[in-house]
This record gives sequence, structure tokens and C-alpha cells, in this order.
Amino acid sequence: MILKKLLPCILIAFATSAFAQDTTTKVKLYGYVGNDFFYNSRQNVEMVDGIIQLFPKPIELSAGTDKNAVAQAEMISVNTRLGVDISSAPILGAKSTGKIEADFAGFGTSYYVFRIRQAYMKLNWNKTELLIGQTWHPLFGSVVPTTFAANGGAPFQPFNRSPQLRLKQTLTPTLSFSAAAVYEMQYASQGPQGISSVYMKNALAPDLFVGLENKTNHWITGAGIDFKTIKPDIKQISSLSAAAYAQYSKSKIMLKAKAIYGENLSDQLMLGGYGVSKYAADSTTVLSYTNFKNLSTWVNAAYGTKFQVGVLLGLSQNLGTVDMLATRKGGKYAAYGYGYYDTAQQIVDHLYRIVPQMSYNLPNVRFGLEYDFTTASYGSIQSDGNAINPYSVNNHRVLASVMYIF
Repeated sequence: MILKKLLPCILIAFATSAFAQDTTTKVKLYGYVGNDFFYNSRQNVEMVDGIIQLFPKPIELSAGTDKNAVAQAEMISVNTRLGVDISSAPILGAKSTGKIEADFAGFGTSYYVFRIRQAYMKLNWNKTELLIGQTWHPLFGSVVPTTFAANGGAPFQPFNRSPQLRLKQTLTPTLSFSAAAVYEMQYASQGPQGISSVYMKNALAPDLFVGLENKTNHWITGAGIDFKTIKPDIKQISSLSAAAYAQYSKSKIMLKAKAIYGENLSDQLMLGGYGVSKYAADSTTVLSYTNFKNLSTWVNAAYGTKFQVGVLLGLSQNLGTVDMLATRKGGKYAAYGYGYYDTAQQIVDHLYRIVPQMSYNLPNVRFGLEYDFTTASYGSIQSDGNAINPYSVNNHRVLASVMYIF
């Protein structure tokens, strides 16, 4: 047990010592110690013991009482990060760099475990960049909300780090093209076996992304298309998603916006997934699946440097399924993804979020306070994947954050 706790420190010390013997290699240590206190007025769909909060759970009655109408509060320090940036001698005529980044957010209920966040090598030629390894999914993008919450704006904003091969080509002084082949690992699709990367492994093909981005002194604009295939059992399903974004920044002002049309983006911690569209005569053997469609958008504004204020607005709408859902034995629908509850046959119709925030930023310390109001509208699922007779539940979340940054 002691060895397991000391292992990260031993590895970092060993790596630093090894690099120090090579005069062409430079290593820079960075990270922060994060402490978060949060209060929720209601139980939520969440992970990492609540630091990644998505949306409030539906009404679940037990003896006439809603068991999800229970508040919670906690202080937790697992949102602590440690990283190493590496640069070394040129490789094949390209500048070579690398990154190893980890935190203590773990997996599932083991949220004290030291885990990998990013680990990649990067080669940069004059107009070409090649990245190999694990980093943020291209749908996460270069324009993301300014927020203290560890969810990074999810489920309105894609949130995913995965192993990938990514190529970026500069076309003009401001315009670039990127293409990536991505495989699932920590952030994986949902299915009959729960959340698992096995569905993409069985499909063989990686998640494919292409995009364009234009970057000037004050503006970043871009768009991308993502194509993914998974194989939950003997049948596979392909999905198509697209994103467009913009950011304006000048002096103390920053404005950002993003819109995502998504099919089966549960691997991105977003609403939606897929369902069974056809059964065999036995009503149990799956013959085909269909995607849930979802439209998500967010707008973010921030002002200030040392003292900063901002607001994040998010909206996510269920658009139903591409094809009609089929019923299995018992007359129920089968679907997989965030926002769907099989036992109650309920599904999220829409979500919206309002998050005002403020921060006080010093060279090595950051104090933050934000209030998150998130509403989820649930209804009974229909054959077209939409909800009828919706009702709303709300969660009031207060987050206080202190970071020691190095």
C-alpha cells in the first residue's frame, strides 16, 4: 500500500533524473493543488464523487417520497493535478515535445487513485504537426467554457480525453486543417455491458474527425465533423456529429460560443445515445440500432484579469431518434446513454444551465466562487425517442474553489 502511494513520486523522480543526463532534453514540472467545496440541493448524475456534475436526477418515488430530493455537501481535494512538459532534440527534422499529465480523480468510486490524463508525443515541422498519444478529443476543441467546475461545461460541452493520432496542417497564416483517428479508453460509449471501450474495439474502426480552424489576434472560429462506429453486440451502429464554435478576446473581455449536433455522444459525457430499432421474432435478438439526436449549445462571457466575473449559459435539447424504436418483451424500449432510465422508461427532453461566477487571481493562487442552476425536464419515452408529459427538476449548486498553482 505504501509503495502504491509512493509510486507516482518515484516515477517522476526517476524520469527527471534520466532526462537530466541528456543535455538536449528539458523538463518542466507544472500543476496545481485544488480544493473544492460544493453544495447540491438535489442528487445528480455525476462522477468522481460529485466534482464532475452533469444534471439532476429524475423524481423516483419510494413510499410517496422522492428519494432524489436530498441535498448534499462535501469538501474534496482530488481535483489536484501534476504534469511534465518535455522537449528534446529534433526528430526527422521536426521539433519534438511531449507531455505526461495526471491527477487523483481515479475511476468510479476509486476517486483517490493517481490516473493518467494526458500522455503524448508531438512533432512539429514548418507547417505540419503530428500528435500521437492521449489528449483531449478534437470535439472538446480549442474553445471551451471558462468555469471552475471540473466538468468543463459538460453535458453541454464535449468532455473526453482519448488515445489518438492527430494531424494538423497549416493552410494559410491563420487557417489550419486537422484530422484525427481516436479510440475510446477512459471515456467510453454506453451499451449492454455498461460503459465500456469494448464496443469500439469490436467495431475495429476508430472514431474519425476532420475540422477547420481560423485563428487571428482576437478571433478563433472553427467547425468539425465526427464519425464514429461501435459494435455493442453482433450488430454495429455508426453516428455522425458536428460542432461549430467562436471566441473573441480583447483586453479584459472574452466571449465564447459553441453548438454541437450530436448522435450517440455518451462518450463525451453528453445527452443521448442509441436504442434498438428492430428485434427478431423472439423479441430479444437485436437486428438493428438507431441513434438519438441531440442539439447542445452554450455561450460564455468573462471580464477581468486579477478580479474576473463571468457567466455561462447552456441548453441541450433531445431531438428524438433517427428511426423508430422497437419494443422488446414486456412492451418496453431498450436504449443506452445519458438521460435515459430503462426501469421508469423516462428520458430527458431538455436541459438548461445558468452559471454566474467570480474569481480572484494571484500569481500562484486562485479563489473562485460560482453558482450553478441546472434544470432537467423528464418525460415518458415514445417510439420516436422524444418525451411526452414532461416535468422539471432543478438543482442549485454552490461551488467554492481554491487552487495553489505551480
